[in-house]
This record gives sequence, C-alpha cells and structure tokens, in this order.
Amino acid sequence: MHTVQLILRPTEYEKVVINKRFHAVSHIHNVCVKHAKKLLMQLDHDNEYQSWHREYCALSKQKDLSKVDRTRKLELSKQISTRRQEIGLSKWALQSYIKVCGKRYSKLISSQQVQAEAANVWAGVEKCLFSKGKDIHFKEFMDFDTIGGKSNLNGAKFNTDTMIVSWLGLELKCYLPKKASDRDYILEALDHKISYCTIKRMMFSNGWRYYLVITLDGDAPRRERKMKTGVMGIDPGVSTMAAVSDTACVLEELAPDADVYEKQIHKLEQHMDISKRISNPDNFNSDGTVKKRKDCKPWVFSNSYKATRRKRKTLYRKKSAYILHSHRNLCNRLLENADSFIVEKMDYAALAKRSSKTERRNKPTGVIQKDGTVKTVNKFKRKKRFGRSINRRSPSRFLSELKRKAESSGGVYAEVNTQTFKASQYNHVTDECVKVPLSQRFKLIENDSVQRDLYSAFLIKNADSTFEHPDRDKCIYEFESFVAVHNETINYMKESKISMKQCFGF
Repeated sequence: MHTVQLILRPTEYEKVVINKRFHAVSHIHNVCVKHAKKLLMQLDHDNEYQSWHREYCALSKQKDLSKVDRTRKLELSKQISTRRQEIGLSKWALQSYIKVCGKRYSKLISSQQVQAEAANVWAGVEKCLFSKGKDIHFKEFMDFDTIGGKSNLNGAKFNTDTMIVSWLGLELKCYLPKKASDRDYILEALDHKISYCTIKRMMFSNGWRYYLVITLDGDAPRRERKMKTGVMGIDPGVSTMAAVSDTACVLEELAPDADVYEKQIHKLEQHMDISKRISNPDNFNSDGTVKKRKDCKPWVFSNSYKATRRKRKTLYRKKSAYILHSHRNLCNRLLENADSFIVEKMDYAALAKRSSKTERRNKPTGVIQKDGTVKTVNKFKRKKRFGRSINRRSPSRFLSELKRKAESSGGVYAEVNTQTFKASQYNHVTDECVKVPLSQRFKLIENDSVQRDLYSAFLIKNADSTFEHPDRDKCIYEFESFVAVHNETINYMKESKISMKQCFGF
C-alpha cells in the first residue's frame, strides 16, 4: 500500500464544521481510553489471570520446552485470551462499546471513523498487553491531527474524476501540486484502487491547514533514480551515520539544525510556564510545585498562552518536517553510491532509557559545606543516556526511510546481528575483539589510524553470508582501498571545517 497527500482549502464555515468533528473524535477517543483503562486495571486485580500470565512468561523464557510444557503454554495462552475477551478487552469489543457514544455524533463523523479511532486506542492497549507499554493516556484536543477511515464507501469518500472528497454533507475540493513532476506522480498513483481516506490537519502560523491522505492498494509508482550497483555498509549512531561503499565514505551528522528548533521550543515553553503561573496562582504550592488534583481549581489559560501554544505546535511541525527532509536528502545521496545496504541493527528505545545501575564516579570531587569547609566525595554517575539526542536526530526514522527507498528502487536492505558481529570491537588484522571506550574515536589498525565509525561500517559492508560475523579474508583484501578513500574523506572534512568532536573525533 502507499499514500498520496492532497491539500484542502475549505471555507470559513467548513473549517468550523471540521473543527467540531475533531472535537467529536477527541471526545470519543478519551471515552474509549477511560473504558480501556478500567479493563486493564480489572486484569491487574485478577489474581487468577496474573498467575496464568506469570507462568506463561516463565515458559516463554525457556529455550528448549518439552512436549508437556508446550501443551501447557498453549493452554495458558487460550485461557489468558478467553479471560480478556470475557471482560471485553479486545479490538472488536472496544469498537462495539464506543458505538453508543458514536451515535451522538452521527451527523459529524461516520461509524467507520469511530471504529478507526477505537482501533487507535486498541493499538495502545496492545503495547501494554504484549509489549513494553506501561499505560495508555488521554489526549488533549490540540493533539488530534487525523480522522481515519476504513473504506472509500463510508465517511470521507474521494472521487478521482472530480477531485472532490464528500464527507457527511461537506464537499471539499482537493488541489494538485503546481510542480509538473509531482502532479504526474500523484495522477499515476491515483490509478490504483483507493483503500480509505484520512482527514489530516497541521498547525501553521496562520492556523490549521487541512489535507486529504489517500491510502491506495499496490506499490507506489517508481521515480527514476541514478543508482550504482554495489554494497554499502552502514554503522548507525545516535547522532551520526557512517557509511562505506567501494568508492565512497560518508560520515555525517543527522539533522544538524534540529538544535535551532529545540532552542526556540524551549523559549516558548518558558513563556507558557510563566503565563500559566500568573493566571493560576492558587494551583501552585509555595515551593512552586503543582497542587494535587483535588486541591486545584479549574485551570485558566490566557489568550497569550493559547497563542504561544499554537506557535510551539507549529515549531514541532517544522522540526519534524526538517528532520524528514534532511534524512531523505541523505538517503538519496547514499542511493547514488550503492543499491544494497547492510546495516547494524539498533535498539534505540533501549538507548533512550535511563540507566538502571546506581554507581559512583572513580574521580573524587570537592563539595563546599555550609560551614565553608571542603569535603571530598565520589559523586554518583549520571543515569541519563541518549534520550535527548535520539529525540533531536530521529536516527530510527532515517533507517526506516532508507529501507523504504532502497526496496522501492529495487535494492536490498539487510541487518547484521549486533551481539555476534561486534563491529565496534573487532580488529580484522589480529582477528580479535577488544572493547574500546566510547570516547576513543580513532583506532589503530596495523599501521593506519582509522575513524572508529567508518571502520565499523567497513566491517559491516564485508559481512559474511550469515550476517553474523565479518568476512576476514574480504576485509584484508579491501582494507587498502578503504584506507585511501577514508583518508581522502577525513582530510576533506577537516579542510572544510566540518567538525563534531564528541562523535567524529575532530
């Protein structure tokens, strides 16, 4: 499946109606969330269900299960699933429950759009039940950006002949882009069967703008792209990407200007916090913390606060659009040097979490006491890891874009096993794995000093057929040509004053 996005230009009256419909969807979503939270809490207090779940998890952790254990595991799975369905915790049960609430807004949104919103809530419940999710949350009205659908026969219905979307009394004209190549691409994509339509809104400086996102069956039309046949190894980092092919080395910072948006957002959030405290002085304790909900009065937000909140949402949209644009440009440059990509598999969700270990530093630090004396102590190490950098750079989004572009262009995208490959530790000359501190950005391989990330990408490029280990013979054969291209790239970066000391090493 693929999507096409067309801009809508509704009148002021149509904007008011669409705004009411987003209010209806926000209410339906939060009612569904409230019901799902009650059911999840009911499961938490069901001792029999929890005992089944603990036993099932224990069996799942075992590698070699006997026939009796496999039978017991299957039996537990059925019991757990039956209990969830009995209390009404399933996708279909949530859709059935919210049907009553949806009837109140039958003139604003269709039954299938109500079901699509219930499916969004179920996606969050699934993360709590089957993945690492902890809880589902309510959403504010400003956070609702889409009204989904399930088919082109109910709700928002798009007519390709007239380029008009009919939506429960509204007739909204869709406009094609002015650029000829983009217009031809969209018209070619619209020849496919329409699966369903989604109404989308985005915040701009002059208010909301509305779009129609059409989901179509089949693969997207392919655009002509200059591609070389070859293999490229990629070592993805938190803030950078290192890539090595037969003829090129690429070491780049991801979304380098994302910090500009972060600073602007931080300044607006400070203004919002000050405004909120001035408008609601009775909702804060003397130490500046927020009072408990039962002690709080209804929150009052000034017009200045609301205007600043809209500016913040606009900046978030600009930041997201900039990061995506930057990632796609880098992907296009990589696709000009290779058509097959081998990437180290990364778990960015784990890297974003705080460390669970509580450790003290080896280096003592002097702390001034109240009486003026200096006490020497070993402070605790910081538990923060890479959450802030991952939020700014979106490295996972880059990899997903690269995979999509490579496969849509007829290329290959493969991943190596991080645990067995050990690209950052392996030395192909000595055939040994040695741990290197993260602060050491250059490695000495035989008599050549190579950048750590580029060398890892070189090893990944020369992976064996199982993608478990580097192919040592291939590494030895290609190392000399890699060093020549590596040195040329590093010298060019230094001459151009492209620097990132903490990641590049210069």
